[in-house]
Amino acid sequence: MDINTTTEERKFKLTPEERAAWNENGYFVRLKVFTEEENDVIRQIADDIVDGKREFPAANINQNALVRDRKVEESGIHAMHKIHHVSCYISEFLARVRDPRLTDPIVDLLGPNILGLNNLYIWKAPKIGLGFPWHQDKWYFNHQYKTEMTVGTWTAIDPADRDNGCLYVIPGSHKYGILEHEDLEGSQQSEFKIARGARDEDGIAVEVPPGGVVWFNNQLLHKSTDNHSLRFRRCNVAHYITANAERIPKKDRKNVRPVMWVRGDTYSEKMEPVYRDVLPIPESD
Repeated sequence: MDINTTTEERKFKLTPEERAAWNENGYFVRLKVFTEEENDVIRQIADDIVDGKREFPAANINQNALVRDRKVEESGIHAMHKIHHVSCYISEFLARVRDPRLTDPIVDLLGPNILGLNNLYIWKAPKIGLGFPWHQDKWYFNHQYKTEMTVGTWTAIDPADRDNGCLYVIPGSHKYGILEHEDLEGSQQSEFKIARGARDEDGIAVEVPPGGVVWFNNQLLHKSTDNHSLRFRRCNVAHYITANAERIPKKDRKNVRPVMWVRGDTYSEKMEPVYRDVLPIPESD
């Protein structure tokens, strides 16, 4: 895989229509980016992690909040919420994060030097899969980097629709700046907060078939709803940042996330390492 191509050589770069949608709405969607077979590879790896057939740090595995709080009884993948920093430990996920079908458009948005900030694989189980309230991903990343914009990609593994808890976005909300985020009440996943002032009536559903991808500005207000269907709604999420961004010193941060090199050059090793290969599984887990 060539991940150092020039702007002119990139096969999957932004179209003028996508650039206009990005500037106006803060996101765009492409269909049929990945095949069913390609999605099946990472789907099986994720299931194998849950079944104990594949090593993975236990600290990076999160159950569904209802299962965790013993409000429902489920096991296996039906009990799961997400695994995170997957590309740091699993080579197939790292290859997906670096796939030019995802990163070529990001070169047009962030420039040629790109780091991977986080990679999540999310299960939203039938009937018990919980949605998340309005939030801006960059609110969390502000604790690690000084930068104007990061880019998220959201790949549908299953059909994502209103019934099983698809994404909702507020078009143009990336222009609002970063809103205050407050603690949630109830049995939501504890890692998320709700953006103060976001309104449901301003949101629109983004229904995506398997293999489709949403690229979004991490200042875009977005949420997802509960899964009311008998189907899973699985997705693979990857966040990207320019390698030129200034790191906030560790002593001033709330969280420290491992960062993977994606393409181009990197300038962050002065403060801490940027990883190029998968990390060993911690023995303590």
